[in-house]
Amino acid sequence: MISHMNPKVQLLLLLIVGVYGKAQLKKKVCIIGGGVSGLISVKQLSRNLNNIETIVFEQASDIGGQWKYTDSTDVDEHGLPVHSSVYKNLRANGPKVLMSFPDYQEFHGENRSYVKHETVLEYLKNYTAHFNLRQYIKFDTFVKKVSYTDDKKWRVETQDLNLDKSEDYTCDAVVVCNGHFTRPYSPIIPGLSNFTGRTLHSHLYRKPEEFTNKTIVILGASYSGIDIGIELSNFAKTVYLSHRHSRITSELPENMIQIPGVVAVNGTDLILNEGSRIKADAFIICTGYLYDYPFLDESTGITVTKGKYVHPLYKHFININHPTMVFVGLPHPGFPFLVPYIQTQYFVSLLRGKAKLPARAEMLKESQLPPGTPATKAHFMEEEVLDYYDDLAKAADIEPLSDSLKRAALIYVDDKNKDVLHFKENELIIRGDGHVALIRPSNATTKIDYGY
Repeated sequence: MISHMNPKVQLLLLLIVGVYGKAQLKKKVCIIGGGVSGLISVKQLSRNLNNIETIVFEQASDIGGQWKYTDSTDVDEHGLPVHSSVYKNLRANGPKVLMSFPDYQEFHGENRSYVKHETVLEYLKNYTAHFNLRQYIKFDTFVKKVSYTDDKKWRVETQDLNLDKSEDYTCDAVVVCNGHFTRPYSPIIPGLSNFTGRTLHSHLYRKPEEFTNKTIVILGASYSGIDIGIELSNFAKTVYLSHRHSRITSELPENMIQIPGVVAVNGTDLILNEGSRIKADAFIICTGYLYDYPFLDESTGITVTKGKYVHPLYKHFININHPTMVFVGLPHPGFPFLVPYIQTQYFVSLLRGKAKLPARAEMLKESQLPPGTPATKAHFMEEEVLDYYDDLAKAADIEPLSDSLKRAALIYVDDKNKDVLHFKENELIIRGDGHVALIRPSNATTKIDYGY
């Protein structure tokens, strides 16, 4: 029938059918969160605008997520719990060659490797501007509920925090990027509620001056515990670092003393697991955070065990029950820019049909915790991230991590573990020829530059 039409009408109909067909094939992806993971997600997805439409829901008024510092330890501008755990003088625990996305590594404002949190935030803003990402972000938007519908779509219920207006979105896929350094984890310690000194979680720590000439006990000797302890040692009378791990053998400040774990509290006394007692003015709990997804409906098929083990997830990020939902950036503590970078590329390949998932049974088997692994270690990775990256890159036929970045990552981990007090003063750089160098300052005890 169409062959007997006027050629101009025929051409118009064909164009309409073509446009309509493309619209039908276009996938809509909703991204929850505008921090590190959210920004790389929308960047990777927006590169495929021919068949992917993206929208980012960010509850704050600007991008940055965890790196958006605030003096407040209570609520944000919308009356919601403060998201950021960044403290005033924080410098990144990783060097900027690893605290950036491989597709944009331009840091401005500081020449040193371990930069201030303000510099990381500025990098994220520059990244956003460079790739014109603001057009996809809906700020001041709170995600109330995410559910899976009978027609195999996602329903995202949101609230405009300025207008107090609710709105629903239907999506083909959901990318969860709400971060995991906001909901504090605190162990149950008998008598802690009756401690006569000051108690706070590291999430609420902001300024060291508040602890001048005090005796402080810090519970936990991971990244935040050691970092906050070292900062406080310049102000406090004594800092006790309480933990159950192997004793830290690298140099610590003279007034920073390692002690066993705290098992109970009695007044001003903190009771250690070998029976001795420490009197303290303040007790800072640095025991980490819980994965928290209060907006997930049961229909999403996701369970969070003990706040630490999100399952069932294939490769630590793909919802096995509904693979059009992914959780970006769960593996910790290492390389929070590299992991989202490869995960989002892999997910784009899945949406485009380029990458293929294995059978459900195989994915479920892969997602199970190895025997003897506690839930707290479910998504723990450090050097293992490099193999994880290569695994995803190979499966989706994506460019693997460069040898230079791999060497830089291994050198960083080794240097950090050997010298927790001074490693941030070192420079870790990748030269134009791919050569990686660890350069110590001229006044360092060890004055050797290591080249790799």
